[in-house]
Amino acid sequence: MEKQVIFESKNGKLFGVLHIPEKEISPGVIFFHGFTGNKCESHFLFTKLARKLCKEGISVLRFDFYGSGDSEGSFEDMSLETEMMDGESAVEYFRNLDFVDKDRIGILGLSMGAIIGVYVASKYKEVKALCLWSPLAFPSIIKRKLLTRKMVKKIKTYGKCYIPDFGHYIGKKFLNSIEKIKVNSYAENYKGNVFIIHTKDDKTVDLKNPIFYFDKFHKSAVNLKMLILNKGGHTFTTEESENKVIDETLNFFKECLNP
Repeated sequence: MEKQVIFESKNGKLFGVLHIPEKEISPGVIFFHGFTGNKCESHFLFTKLARKLCKEGISVLRFDFYGSGDSEGSFEDMSLETEMMDGESAVEYFRNLDFVDKDRIGILGLSMGAIIGVYVASKYKEVKALCLWSPLAFPSIIKRKLLTRKMVKKIKTYGKCYIPDFGHYIGKKFLNSIEKIKVNSYAENYKGNVFIIHTKDDKTVDLKNPIFYFDKFHKSAVNLKMLILNKGGHTFTTEESENKVIDETLNFFKECLNP
């Protein structure tokens, strides 16, 4: 069963979709989308995986961060800190649902959503499995790729700036957050199962990012693996990469969350 839901974060109301399997109590996975993404993600990748997980008896919550998709707020007011708060709110909401086994929770983070996923996983002991797709480890990359010096100056002076060909305003809160948030300690503090998937031809987030995570998790994760695909780009847009990432992720959560 799929059910539209609205739950509260400190920032405002967040809109999401629950995928609820038939069995009475089930493990569950929460999806964190990427920068400018949403609860469906590119070519409905999140929706496709959520439905397959549900068929295998695993509940799923996929939702829009504050300022994204159908959730309250404007994108220009979004920051890494607001998304971290949203991530915490999602876990609090999800683990209190009657049909979710709160001791068997997984997290999936795509791109910038990986930062939120790693943060949340490091904070909640209930998170037994963490999967990162095309994970961003160095958020300052966004500034270098999207913003000119003139744009940065405008944001700092006026609080926001419209980015041509991007379709959004970027605000001062976000700019400040990507300059100060470091993921080192979050990754080093997580002690569960980790699976990282990336592609060699990802032009948005290069291989230094997943390798950074792999190195940090190596110190504490109980089970760590990484899969590097030859093709698929940032969001696995070839038929082969889409099928591979969905099947591998499905198997990972089944192995780590089922008793």
